[in-house]
Amino acid sequence: MIRKHALAATMAIIGTATAASALQQSMSFGENWSYGGSDGPDAWSTVAPACGAGMQSPIVISGTEPAVMHRLETLYNVTPVATQNAANTVQQNYEQGSLLRVGPKVFILKEFHFHTPAEHQVLEQTFPMEIQFTHQALNGEMAIVSVLVREGRANQAAEELLPNLPIEPGQGINLPNVKINARDFMPQEKDYYRYMGFLSHPPCTPGVNWYVLKTPIEFSADQIKLIQGIVGTNNRPVQPRDNRIILDAQTQ
Repeated sequence: MIRKHALAATMAIIGTATAASALQQSMSFGENWSYGGSDGPDAWSTVAPACGAGMQSPIVISGTEPAVMHRLETLYNVTPVATQNAANTVQQNYEQGSLLRVGPKVFILKEFHFHTPAEHQVLEQTFPMEIQFTHQALNGEMAIVSVLVREGRANQAAEELLPNLPIEPGQGINLPNVKINARDFMPQEKDYYRYMGFLSHPPCTPGVNWYVLKTPIEFSADQIKLIQGIVGTNNRPVQPRDNRIILDAQTQ
């Protein structure tokens, strides 16, 4: 009962709070960068100096250290489809009120978006796609849950979203009668690798809590091809590890 009342109190606070500027800037940074050509990743630091700092993302997950960590609690609500083609990706914006809880920390789910191919690599294994779920706490701290996608069976949850993805840059599609739940785009098992990094695209905001889930989900070849046809190749190359600790979470 105490847990339930605490969650209700948190939801009340969230309902009256405004999002911190770091996430707002990251979601509307502009289009003067891309994933290729003269304004590709090698040039990002000219438009966003933080992209040239150390401890960037994504990285190769290797040399991990076991640690007892909190479980990821995805307290997500069903939300209407509200997709936006942001030129460098397609993102599903989320209504206020869905939470990620990691022990005593609570983050608000803001959006999720697609990368083809995947940005993170696990040892020598690469993946054709990655879905990143962006969250932010009331104090501005950011957390991104990364779900790796391998080719396999058609993803049933995606059948509601994929036909409605906007094709043209800047285009948005809002369908209040078509509902999805972000949790359906995650594996049931949420064991994870944990490291600290930056946003993996401009403005490369620092201090991001990255949670890379160990268990991939499956999309069919046609589903992956459809997304790639819209977003193109939009993965930042893996970045130097810079002596960071990567935790292999043993959840409690």
